[in-house]
Amino acid sequence: MNRTLIHKELKSLRWKLLVAFLALVVVTLVMIVLHEQLLEFLPTDQSELPSFVTSEMLESFGDYTNAMWLNLNDKNLIQIGCILAIVLGIGLLAPEIESETITLLLTNGLSRKKVFWTKTIIVIIALASLLLTVSALVVPLSSIFGYTLRHLRSIPTTLVTVLGLSFVFAVSLLISLFLKDRIWSGIASALLFGLWSVLGFWKSTRIFSLFYHMRAADYFFGERSFPWLTALGFAVATAIVLLLAANRFEQEEL
Repeated sequence: MNRTLIHKELKSLRWKLLVAFLALVVVTLVMIVLHEQLLEFLPTDQSELPSFVTSEMLESFGDYTNAMWLNLNDKNLIQIGCILAIVLGIGLLAPEIESETITLLLTNGLSRKKVFWTKTIIVIIALASLLLTVSALVVPLSSIFGYTLRHLRSIPTTLVTVLGLSFVFAVSLLISLFLKDRIWSGIASALLFGLWSVLGFWKSTRIFSLFYHMRAADYFFGERSFPWLTALGFAVATAIVLLLAANRFEQEEL
């Protein structure tokens, strides 16, 4: 890999990654600090619960380990991670094609193939490192405030989330190479994944929801073994989309 290209890519990523990291750490800290206080506000009579809060959710929230997973892996990690994956996808090549700065890289002896895969691999590694780091930080942060996690299955579930969000990144990248505009690419990607997430609202359609599988909830709650098939499916789907995007970029008129 070209060192100049790697340095350039890392420099362009740092603020996006920092903002996402701080946002995730803050929401995690808030949940840890306020966990006991929030329990006091929960009604003891289940009939007083809002319609969208089930007795299972109430029981899970009362357990610290489950509450941390519900707050981070089940919600914030996927939501903030999805936004970040879209931003990284639409910002990988489309801006440089728009501004024509991509031609400077190509005139420095770098092939389109090398530029594409170098930038893509750096982003995926950075995204994975960020999410796994935040997930692992829950352990020491909990200890600081006197809590202990019953198990560490939240970290392997994060790996499934990483693979799912890599697919989100790949699709957003492919869309940006067709639309060649960051704003419209962002809108199209947000609409696509926003509509896709709706499938997770109903039990009958959950199996078709990308985000439902990202949660790996059955594994976390000990109901099933690690979802290797889901992880493999995400990896294969991501590879296919990235190959399509690479082919599109190599044939693009610059």
